[in-house]
Amino acid sequence: MATTYQLAIKEVFDRLTPKEKRYAHHMARTAWLGSRIVTRQTSPESEGIYDLIFHLHKACQGDWSRFLHRTHQHDAVEPSDVDAFLEYAAQFLAHLGNYYVSSSFDFHPPTAGGGDRKAVPAVSKETLRKMASISPEATATLEQVLDQMVATPPYTLGFPSKTAQSSYYIGDEPISSEDVSVVTKVMERHNIWPENTRLRKIMDGNKPVFEILQATSEISGPAMLDSDFPETIFQIRRGDHSAELSKVCEQLQHAVEYASNNTQAALIHQYIKYFRHGDVQTFRTAQKTWVTDTSPRVEHIIGFMETYRDPAEHDNATRFIALLPWAIPGENHGKGPFEPSLFDAPNFTIVHALAFCNSTVWDGCNLPNYSDIRETCGAKNIVFSNRLAIKAKATPASRFVDSSEVEALKKWSGPVHFVKNAIHELLGHGSGKMLSEISPGVFNFDQNKLPTNPLTGKSIDNWYKPGQTWKGVFGDLANTVEECRATLVSYYLPDDKDIQKLFGYEDEQSAAEFLYYLYLTIGVLGLEALGSYSAETGTWGDQHHRVSDFAIFKHLLRDGHGVMTLDHSPSDNTLRVKINRSKIISYGKPSLGRLALRLHVWRCTADIAACREFYEPLTAVEGKYEEWRKIVVTQNGETDLSQVKTDPGGKIVQANTFLVDDGQVRLKVYETSNVGIIQSWAERQV
Repeated sequence: MATTYQLAIKEVFDRLTPKEKRYAHHMARTAWLGSRIVTRQTSPESEGIYDLIFHLHKACQGDWSRFLHRTHQHDAVEPSDVDAFLEYAAQFLAHLGNYYVSSSFDFHPPTAGGGDRKAVPAVSKETLRKMASISPEATATLEQVLDQMVATPPYTLGFPSKTAQSSYYIGDEPISSEDVSVVTKVMERHNIWPENTRLRKIMDGNKPVFEILQATSEISGPAMLDSDFPETIFQIRRGDHSAELSKVCEQLQHAVEYASNNTQAALIHQYIKYFRHGDVQTFRTAQKTWVTDTSPRVEHIIGFMETYRDPAEHDNATRFIALLPWAIPGENHGKGPFEPSLFDAPNFTIVHALAFCNSTVWDGCNLPNYSDIRETCGAKNIVFSNRLAIKAKATPASRFVDSSEVEALKKWSGPVHFVKNAIHELLGHGSGKMLSEISPGVFNFDQNKLPTNPLTGKSIDNWYKPGQTWKGVFGDLANTVEECRATLVSYYLPDDKDIQKLFGYEDEQSAAEFLYYLYLTIGVLGLEALGSYSAETGTWGDQHHRVSDFAIFKHLLRDGHGVMTLDHSPSDNTLRVKINRSKIISYGKPSLGRLALRLHVWRCTADIAACREFYEPLTAVEGKYEEWRKIVVTQNGETDLSQVKTDPGGKIVQANTFLVDDGQVRLKVYETSNVGIIQSWAERQV
């Protein structure tokens, strides 16, 4: 049974003023009201499982021991089966779906195959039916979802296939990648952004009909969309998730009464307009407003999207960026042509999360995700302190280092991840300039003196054309390449004395120890990432951070001249990461720099062809890496190498807020257990 952790918030919440508490309450309710949307985006059966859990909770009045002692003894359930169901239910609610989607913000290390894998209950159909017999509602709901709940395949989330499924592509008609490519072109033509849409395919005789479902509270359509594909019909229908978004807008209307300033009030009105009508341009406007609301007492991040001491101290940011491998002395303040002239340092804030309605609770984030807004309006870097506190507790002893280093690695895990995350978000995601033709004939670089591509030694011959975006050009590689690039920055810079001093490593010995365990962590994360790879489908799914962890690990093994090695003992199936301290600065750092330079230049110049040719082989799992993957899976406690999960890993219980009779806000904290997680969700009544 996986450990349950408390997202501690009471001490911080109690320090808010009554007005701030009221604002926080309504924004928390806004977040929780999105829970059904998240389940609906996970799998077709997830919302039904969600309802089943609540029907069972209501019928037993939160006393799960009632399933042990039923009026008809043949309906009684064994204690071990009740415990197994509670584990499944708590995991489901903690991740808002029956697929476990991990990321670098999730528990470290991941359980074997922790990403995108279907979670199935470790109880029989017969037992589930016995439990559901406690109420007609539970029985009816179970029968609607039971087969899908336990069925394998599908094994993973991914593009619809024999082994994977996606609730973004819905309906009985299969949707191919070619279909999606065609629909994307039509959406671009009509300025429809994909963030808040799903796609359904139906057949009208022999003619395919693609229906774009846009998330809005207002319902309209379907409206026809003209295209260059006469044999295909394209429509847009507004009102996906309408019921939930209507309630979201109601809560936002309440929240605006307690906003602390005009910026917050304007932001909320923009959110309401976006959720009502669905125009992503309105959401982009809201993101620009959100960035200007710096260091509010109550922060919030909502929408269809994926955020101590400032490690750069803003004044030093330019100097730190000038240390990166693409910097050129004497040009652009030493930063070179692939960085903006001014580094507009993102607002860096530590917050305590009150309500995190997502498939996982992040360590931190860097938002907005739109590169043009980040470059023109700035960004926010947000670290979730109470989530990081859980990570410090949750990090188990690694199975992939020598026994003599296990305790030291665990001790250094917290500091390493804190520094890594801080640099990753601020200087990793915060660096880089997309060389672009902003509008016809208007460029953000000198067309008469083209920058030199450091990878070829020649002038650049590629850049973003009008209307092109990073994600649009790089497609399926966009997220993982950017995470890999930002992570490389966080590994490349920590040997700098000023950065070491900033984080408190001023003496030579502690700085050396930090670097050693940073590199050991690189190896361990890369090796553990293999557990998230699906050998059956030959894909990583949506595991952008895991792919990047593996890419860096594999690159160092091949290019690091022995700074990192892996000892494999076939006799006892063990793997041990080894780091050569003497080669960290002389070989490790240059190797990381070479990889970072490639990814950065390709990203800045829209060179997807060169990037794909290099990155896809780097992230391939074959040969010895496949043998290592099998060991990682079994070392992490799974003897069954299938894609099915019965124990996805750690779980987090979160508090609730309630309005009491006098208009005050009461915070309720739940017990740190499976029962506590289920009760907390039941009392949200969403």
